[in-house]
Formats: sequence, C-alpha cells, structure tokens
Amino acid sequence: MPELPELQAVAEGLTTALAGIEIVGVTVDSPAVLTSADPPLEALVGRHIRGVERRGKHLLVDADGLTLVVHLMSAGRIGLAERTGRRPSRWVSLRLHLAGDLDLRLRERSTRRRARVTLLRSDRLDTHPHLARLGPDPMGLAPEVWRERLATPPGVLHTALRQGRRVAGIGRCYASEIMWAARLAPLMRTASLDDASCERLAAAADLVLGRALERARTHITTDLPDREKRLTVVHGHYGEPCVRCGSVLARIGFNDYELVYCPQCQTNGRRYADRHMSRLLR
Repeated sequence: MPELPELQAVAEGLTTALAGIEIVGVTVDSPAVLTSADPPLEALVGRHIRGVERRGKHLLVDADGLTLVVHLMSAGRIGLAERTGRRPSRWVSLRLHLAGDLDLRLRERSTRRRARVTLLRSDRLDTHPHLARLGPDPMGLAPEVWRERLATPPGVLHTALRQGRRVAGIGRCYASEIMWAARLAPLMRTASLDDASCERLAAAADLVLGRALERARTHITTDLPDREKRLTVVHGHYGEPCVRCGSVLARIGFNDYELVYCPQCQTNGRRYADRHMSRLLR
C-alpha cells in the first residue's frame, strides 16, 4: 500500500510535470471507482491542472476550482502514460486525457476494486467524509501532540498509528518501522504512553518517514510503481536477525498481513502469540 513517503513523492512529481496543462477529456473505465455525480466528471474538461497535493493517504488534483480526490487504497496506483489510442489494460479504472497526448491514469492491479475517486468543488473539500476527519501529518509533530492524538480514545499502538483520524499518512509498513525505531511494543495500550515514549515516538517518526521520503523522491516522479522500493528493517523481515540486537524477528499473523517486531528491542523478551487476535504469551 502506498503511504506518506510514496504519495508525497508522486504528488510533487506530478505537480512539476502537470502544472498548467489542460484536461481535454475524461474516460471512466470502471464506473465503480467514482463516488460522486455533482459536479459531473466531464466538468473537468477545459480546465487546467494547478497541482497535485497529498493529504494523509489521499491525492488531490486541483483543476481550476474543482478538485479530484483520489484514494488509492491497497492496490491503486496513479501515473502518467502516453495516449496511444489502443484499449488500455483491464486494470485501468480512470483516465484524464491531457493536452500533449498524455493520460493521467488510475489503475488497480487487484480483483478487489477498492480505489475511489470523488470530484468536489475546491471550496467544498471539508464535506468529504474522509478528508474532514484527518488528523495532522506525523512529520514534525511534537511529542505532546503525539500523546494527545494517540491516548484519546485509548487503543492499541500499531492500530492507532494507522488511523488517519489520529495522525494521517501512516500504514502498516511505516507503523512497524516507527515502533521498532522507538523501541515500543506493537500491542501496548496508547493510554500507557509516557513522556519518554512519546519523545522516542516523535523522533522515530521524523527519522523513518524523513529517510523514506528522501528515498522515494529518487525513484518516484510521475508514476507510482506497482511495488514500493522500500528499505525496511522489520517490515517483511520475519525470521531474520534484528539489525540492532541480533535477535530473531517475530511476527503476529493476521488474516491478510503480518506484523513483524523484535522481541528483545520492543517487548522485553516477550513474544506475542502468532495467531489471530494475538496476546502476550505468559
């Protein structure tokens, strides 16, 4: 799933490439992707793209008073492609036809089509149900703000980090990386975060996301790749030695993903049960 670093990089790249370009047509290849009807998508035709912005995990395409809000979900990708006249891949859901024989394409390489697009007047973005509830971006967030956002209402840390209403833009990958960097247990209760924990969390988020954003900017410009080229230390490394302490990384298995952590660095030697709805083994 694209997260803050990848989405920010592609938003910056698309803004550089598309600012001032006219939209000359629109094609909806998968009608289920569109969640709005007023204004109609055809209202974009003749307008010029001002830029592309990221808010949380949403991309906002600004077009002269109208904004196309794109939520890619897990498998959605967005990028520029040359307009050839041939039938597009079956994975393509939406195409904005641009002056100069370019298309801005939304594609989704999954049988579960979950990506969504909403067209709103730019002065009505606060009516979008997801954008209106977004919390602040995590980069540069003060420790006391972290504590406020995560503690109320109370929850489990690895879940709370991914809830956009608390902090916006973090998914499973970078949540795991941040918790490892901060030496925090994934299943700890957020109400138990003390000042020292919040200071480590704030520093870890800045470090992990800052480095990831720098790396994303080197290989993502106008197209999100189908697979993110990430450098991680715990996410995706179950069974390998921890790069900090050498202990074997453990995991918690869920229905469609796994959460990897270091028992030595994060849970004081305790291991979570590797099953659905895990809890600490006694």
